[in-house]
Amino acid sequence: MNDRHLQEARLLVRQAADQLTEDAQALTAGSAEALVAGRATRVGDLRLAVLAAWCAGASREELARDARVKIGLIEEWIAANDLDQPLARHPV
Repeated sequence: MNDRHLQEARLLVRQAADQLTEDAQALTAGSAEALVAGRATRVGDLRLAVLAAWCAGASREELARDARVKIGLIEEWIAANDLDQPLARHPV
């Protein structure tokens, strides 16, 4: 993948992490149901951004930093990725 595509993918990871953080306060102000649903949606957005950036060539360490999560979570998300799905990383 080209460097520009990788940088854009990593930017999307950082933006998804920012959105999760920014929405935390608003989500906690609502009902418990809204909190669970909202958080699940934002975490799902972050996970997809991480997987897309990984497919673009980002390292696990870069992704952990960009997403502000532990590398173990990044590894879990990558391992859970179905290799038959378009987000799966394939050798170039």
